[in-house]
Amino acid sequence: MQTLWQNLRYTFRVLGKNPGFTTVAILSLALGIGANTAIFTLINALLLRNLPVRQPERLVEVSLDRLWHRDPFSYPMFRELERGQRVFTGLIGVDLGYQWHGGKMLNVEVNGVLSQNHLLWVTENFYSELGVAPHLGRLFTPGDENPGNGTTSEGAVISYEFWQRRLGGAPDVVGKQIRVEGHPFTIMGVTRKWFTGLTRGEPPEITLPLTAAPLIEDGTSSLDRGGAYWLFIIGRLKDGVSTEQARAQLQSFWPGVLQATADTRQGARLQTYLSQRLDVSSAAVGLAEDLRSQFTRPLSVLTSLAGLTLLVACLNLANLMLARAAVRSHEMSVRVVIGASRWSLVRQVLIESLALSLSGALLGMAFAYWACRLLLLLITRGNSMLVALDLSPDLRVLSFTVLLAVFTGILFGVVPAWRCSLLHPAAMLHQGTHSLAGRTGKLGKVLVSSQVAFSLVLLLGAGLLAKSFERLRSADLGFQMDNVLEFSLYPRPGAYQDLDMNSYHNQLLEHVASIPGVLAAGYSNNSIVGGHEAGWQDDVSPESGDPATAVKVRAYGTMVSPGFFRTLGIPLVRGRDFNATDDQHHTHIAIVSKSLAERLFPNGDAIGKRIRIVANRNIEIVGIAGNARIFDLRDVATPAIFLSYLQTPPAWGGLVVRTEEPAERLAKTVGHEIESLGREYPFWTGTIAELMSQQLAKERVTAMLSGFFAVLALLLACIGLYGLMSYTVTRRAREIGIRVALGAQRENVLWIVLRETLVLALFGIAFGIPSALVATRLIASMLFGLSASDLPTITGASLLLLLVALFAGFLPARRASGVDPMVTLRTE
Repeated sequence: MQTLWQNLRYTFRVLGKNPGFTTVAILSLALGIGANTAIFTLINALLLRNLPVRQPERLVEVSLDRLWHRDPFSYPMFRELERGQRVFTGLIGVDLGYQWHGGKMLNVEVNGVLSQNHLLWVTENFYSELGVAPHLGRLFTPGDENPGNGTTSEGAVISYEFWQRRLGGAPDVVGKQIRVEGHPFTIMGVTRKWFTGLTRGEPPEITLPLTAAPLIEDGTSSLDRGGAYWLFIIGRLKDGVSTEQARAQLQSFWPGVLQATADTRQGARLQTYLSQRLDVSSAAVGLAEDLRSQFTRPLSVLTSLAGLTLLVACLNLANLMLARAAVRSHEMSVRVVIGASRWSLVRQVLIESLALSLSGALLGMAFAYWACRLLLLLITRGNSMLVALDLSPDLRVLSFTVLLAVFTGILFGVVPAWRCSLLHPAAMLHQGTHSLAGRTGKLGKVLVSSQVAFSLVLLLGAGLLAKSFERLRSADLGFQMDNVLEFSLYPRPGAYQDLDMNSYHNQLLEHVASIPGVLAAGYSNNSIVGGHEAGWQDDVSPESGDPATAVKVRAYGTMVSPGFFRTLGIPLVRGRDFNATDDQHHTHIAIVSKSLAERLFPNGDAIGKRIRIVANRNIEIVGIAGNARIFDLRDVATPAIFLSYLQTPPAWGGLVVRTEEPAERLAKTVGHEIESLGREYPFWTGTIAELMSQQLAKERVTAMLSGFFAVLALLLACIGLYGLMSYTVTRRAREIGIRVALGAQRENVLWIVLRETLVLALFGIAFGIPSALVATRLIASMLFGLSASDLPTITGASLLLLLVALFAGFLPARRASGVDPMVTLRTE
């Protein structure tokens, strides 16, 4: 311990005498380690950290294993499983938005102000089984629910975030009323901060008892309908029961559950129903599959980029440490002569490396604290629901940072330490630093060339992602996006009761179209460019021929109003647009995209042909629209079918409005006109440009951060080249002095240094290009409009690296060309 303390004191003294080197080393490591820690913090919060509940490792998900997917259950299945199970302390039923007409978002009125909020429907043992304590008031208990006699609690539990945002954090909130879809609920309690239920990152703002559904559905609840699969089931294992034992016990009576809930199914439908399987898996980290799938690809790319950047930093520091070892060779030789062992020299170098890396990690933790929050904000920009992740560092994050720091310190310290172990004291004292310097210079060149190669990988990846994003942003949409507003509409509580939807929509379009400055208005039940609602998908096939052998094309579908195509500026290639007479009393018709028409009828005209969509038959094609990126920004030729909303009136949707002046100026006016009819209100309003910006948020963040890592790697490569060439000039000062004394011109000396710099850079580029081509295959699926081997991008990245190399080598070269031969020779 005494020896370690002496080594540490000596390390701090040595590093303190070289503030420039120490500062560059710590800052480089802080950025590299901090970036990796920030990304790992997000991965930990989303994928690894257990739910903040009692004994989360005892929680399991019971799911239907159908067609290689894990699906929820029907409510009757849940009741049968609850009655027959013997392995859980209790089963929790949770509706994640698969059943109710508004999905996860419903109308909530607080103090007269109406907005949409994220609701969660649960069985009333939800909180007791999870072992959660309230922040205020109390939570649901099993005694609040009695499905047998139809009684239920009309209480609600609100989240800490909802309490702060909508109710101002009022301490007397318990007992107050809120209205959900017009029905009053009394606030029973407030959950603690960071409680997100069972869905990681998506906290329910309001929790309601599952049996209160009839209040919202006005008595038309489908709780007991066996054909609706919407209820996720979570169980808490009893002590001593394993997941395998629980699976075996449930599967033992599962056939009886299916028989009891088969209802009136017969024949093939009954056999299909009875063939369903059940599975049990861990639910310790929650059920946020959608959020995980959304984040996994960007985070995996950023992890690779951050790791590569840290590797470049390690190579840079290894090179600088080698140069310092050469300068300190005389000191090391003296220490060996007076009795120091070679292991003590190696230990000293490694301690210096670890001191630098741990100092960088400490500063990197501070950087990561802010960086992970900024990264989450950027990635989730445009999400309709709040994404709340607990990003506070836990033991796993701290361990990752410490291990990364130790690994990094060893990685860039092992080569200088190994070099020190090869010292021959007598030779070093006799020859000075030149012998070791020569060997160090060769190894340093290898390290610098490797830096250049890895920097090129990062530069090429960043260039491809940036170019892909720019092409995606400027792609031809197939329609005119200028001066177009979109309003996502949502009904007020009870607004659709006894309402003739066709008459209302016609009235709405007439009112909006009459506003001064509005050129056209149309209606659609999905958002443009795949926004809040991306439309439905179905198989479309020709009506004629055998359905079993007919051509089937998977297509996006939406219901639109007359004038929709004119509003967006989508050209009709052939046929006609919808009109006011295309209602439910006439033949069902459709307009199809050009790509769908060509695939369904490659040898003839699609106009007048009839098609089917699953159960809907005899739909006549009356028009062919130009291909447009309405559903998928990445594919202009996405097959699409447009139905007349007059024939199948949608329950809700969106309004698109084209204006004569800048669209933003009329947003409030159109919004007031919509609300004046008293039926709907816009819960999201924006231009098509704003909607595109939201849709491209992840691509923008990935391109931006990859650019940041590439610039950082480029800076480190520049520092590495500058350090090596400065060291080379110092080492070759005598040679350069002799050359100048013999008549070498300033330009000749300048070229000698620049030539060596260019050779190193070219070797790095030659090695980096094939490495980059292999590495960029990992992001090939994320690119748009170019390949991973895009020649202009490779050329541009290589030229940029050469320019940086020339800049890094120019300063030492200029210093070398100004050498005074008399001074140099006298010194030698």
